[in-house]
Amino acid sequence: MSWSIRAATVDDIPDLVRLRRVMFEAMGHSDVDALDRMCAASAAYFERDLPTDAFRAWVAVSSGLVVDEAGGGAGSGQGGICGGDAVASIGLVVHDVPPSPGRTAGREAYIMNLTTLPAYRRRGIAGALLQHVLDVVRAEGIPIASLHATGAGRGIYARAGFALDPDLPELRLSL
Repeated sequence: MSWSIRAATVDDIPDLVRLRRVMFEAMGHSDVDALDRMCAASAAYFERDLPTDAFRAWVAVSSGLVVDEAGGGAGSGQGGICGGDAVASIGLVVHDVPPSPGRTAGREAYIMNLTTLPAYRRRGIAGALLQHVLDVVRAEGIPIASLHATGAGRGIYARAGFALDPDLPELRLSL
């Protein structure tokens, strides 16, 4: 099985939504109604922001048939993946912030939605997607990239050089 990375387009929105759902399910979210609402809201967000580059995404696409976790291949009626379908994705939001003494560029990158379908994990796809996005961020001269990681995902980010900064804890308030 081989795969390649390409920029996502509006035609990829169904795959981006599907992969986002897979990500939340892997994190333990099981409320089907909440996941359905999230999928609808995510599709609207992607439709609005993907064409303007307010949100950018890349997908890894398979160029060959694989067997899914249930043992079925494409066309088996068991959810197999056929060549060309997105098997992984990653998202990027670049936002402007006021410059600070240590960061006069005033731009920061937020990486999100790094997700790989279970049948494609442990093949280097997520690492390649992450490296691709980090190359984009560096090429654009953005000095800071941040993200939120699950326990399962921390290793890939640590290998890429991400670390917790105890001096900059994120505090959140739900309104």
